[in-house]
Amino acid sequence: MSRNPGRTVYVGNVDEKVSERVLYEILIQAGPVMDLHIPYDKENNRLKGYAFAEYETEEIAQYAVRLFSGLVRMNGKTLKFVVAGHDKPSPNGNNPVVSKLNPIPSLNGNYPHIQW
Repeated sequence: MSRNPGRTVYVGNVDEKVSERVLYEILIQAGPVMDLHIPYDKENNRLKGYAFAEYETEEIAQYAVRLFSGLVRMNGKTLKFVVAGHDKPSPNGNNPVVSKLNPIPSLNGNYPHIQW
C-alpha cells in the first residue's frame, strides 16, 4: 500500500474475525476506497487488530473519520478512526481533529449516509 498520510485512515480496534470484505463495505460508505491494508500476524495468521484505508482524497478521508468515529461497532468492539499521521484518538473516542471538519456533500447534493 502506497500510503498518502493525508488520504489514509487508521482503523483501530478491529476484531480478528472481521473480514476484509465487511470492513471494505463499511468504509466505502464515506467515499471511494483506493486501497485497504489489513496487517496479519505472521506467526498465527490472525489480524493484528488494525487496518489502513486509503481514500481518493484527503477531504474524503477526513469525512470518513468524522462519519465513523464512535459509531461503528463490530463483534462488540467500537472501531477507532483517525487520519494517518495525526494523533491517535483519545480513550473517550473524541478526536480534536475531527471537530473542525465540515461534511462533504455527495455528487447529487445530499449527504452520504450509512445503510446497514
